[in-house]
Amino acid sequence: MASSNAPSRHLSFYVYTVTFSVENCLFRLPREPFQQESGFFCHKLPSLQGEDGDVEGLSDEKPIRLDGVKKSDFEQLLKVLFHRTLTSSPDLLLSTDQWTSVLKLSTEWNFQRPRQAAVDALTREASAVDRVVLSQRYRVEEFFLPALKELVQRSDLITVEEAVQMGLDIGFKLACVREKVAVRKAKHMGTPVPRKKAASRVQDVDFSDEIRTAFGLPVGPFLGRLDDSF
Repeated sequence: MASSNAPSRHLSFYVYTVTFSVENCLFRLPREPFQQESGFFCHKLPSLQGEDGDVEGLSDEKPIRLDGVKKSDFEQLLKVLFHRTLTSSPDLLLSTDQWTSVLKLSTEWNFQRPRQAAVDALTREASAVDRVVLSQRYRVEEFFLPALKELVQRSDLITVEEAVQMGLDIGFKLACVREKVAVRKAKHMGTPVPRKKAASRVQDVDFSDEIRTAFGLPVGPFLGRLDDSF
């Protein structure tokens, strides 16, 4: 018969934990953020059971294995998930590569606030070329057009290395937009423009319409599939 003096569990300050195994390293963490903030774990955690009926994730002996996930990537996500401030952007000094890790896993597991924190940080810190790449890889639509505009407005030409990194099709279209607008502006001014000097005259030109035409983007906020636009 159960004792009437058995302690009760506090409704707010009794923490349920979950144990993950990432690259053979165990992480024991509060369960609540994973269930409340991740669409992936919200459905995954309640349904997990071991072969003998024991629930996975409740002990070191039966952790939830996150196969294919890098330990370093998982660590960066946890830094944001458990150390963020009351705003959506945590006051964390992470490198661009570390924020990219956060973006990668938060996108894969549908963590909205960590993903937005990564997007905000990478908007400030990542290069335009990196933002073009990330916009395709992790579907960050707000990166794409501003990054393209930055690349076509800069004085330096698109390098072969940058074109390869973004994709040769993107690099070629950017080069065509730069050439087209620079030549158009020079003709409007009534002066011939040597090819070497064309790039220096494009920094104050708005390339939005030309970029949208070249990349098949709709007018207004870009909401289409990135992969279908190239």
